[in-house]
Amino acid sequence: YQENIQWKKLILNSLLITFLLSLFVLFAEFVTIPVILVPILVILSPIFLCIACIPICNSVNAEEPQSIQSYVSVGVGWEQLSYTEEVPELFLVASDTEVNNLVLYFDGTKRLNDFFVGFKGVLPVIYGDSQEDWEKAGQDVQSNSLSYRRTKVDAYLGYILNHVINPYIGTNWSYSHQKRNDFRTANTPGVTKGSVTEEVNSLSFLFGLQGKLPINTQWSFAYFIEYLHPYYSKVENSSVDGWEPSDIDGYAYSFTGQLEYLFSEKTALIVQAVGGKQHWDGSDWKRVDNFRVKWPENETEFIGGYVSFKKYF
Repeated sequence: YQENIQWKKLILNSLLITFLLSLFVLFAEFVTIPVILVPILVILSPIFLCIACIPICNSVNAEEPQSIQSYVSVGVGWEQLSYTEEVPELFLVASDTEVNNLVLYFDGTKRLNDFFVGFKGVLPVIYGDSQEDWEKAGQDVQSNSLSYRRTKVDAYLGYILNHVINPYIGTNWSYSHQKRNDFRTANTPGVTKGSVTEEVNSLSFLFGLQGKLPINTQWSFAYFIEYLHPYYSKVENSSVDGWEPSDIDGYAYSFTGQLEYLFSEKTALIVQAVGGKQHWDGSDWKRVDNFRVKWPENETEFIGGYVSFKKYF
């Protein structure tokens, strides 16, 4: 009887992975997938299928490592945002500007039999600024101070395959705020006071994988791999009234690793590192009053580290 259950689970897992891969191929026909992710996914696909067979390879009486459990966690950490933007048709490029922020991190998961629901987010609490330099055709034209912060919240539903790999899908809400001031231009001496703020609100489809690898009875390693594609976005800029470009195409991806130390059966300390990129294609040109304006193509590369406490229940 137990062997039949294992075989049924293997068939279900294999069918689910095949469905997810087919969904990815279909999705790739309509969106821009980062080139670097394609060979990685092609290579990992058969590995994922083999991982789905792990339960059948074990003895039916062997105790498997604990898969996803219900928990909540909260912590603090540091995040560095490296921002750049460009307008190729004007030969205008902004330098790669790095801004460091102190952030609050939170996440939680609730197991529901063979499924799980989860949420996680990052909230900036103290944010810094840095100098941003602009060039046009290789010549310095402007510099200014840039502060940049991002808030993001994910909500998702997943299916439990085993402790190594568990797919999930959901939605992401993201809000970014940039403020520029202390403008210096090549043709104007001194500093121009005043400020310009830019806000971006977006909602994205979320596709992810997560797993956990036990090291010993107290230590374990967990990972998250995620890809985001926006289905709604809106940009607001204080320097151009009435101009709000929306539904801009783009993508984002991230990789997260967590090292967990279990203090007791229900309490753990987590040290976490994350890295990834957010890309926006920019908007088309539009005439506003006597000017032509656009939202430039831009990218944010991010890295961060967090320390948090986790409580299982």
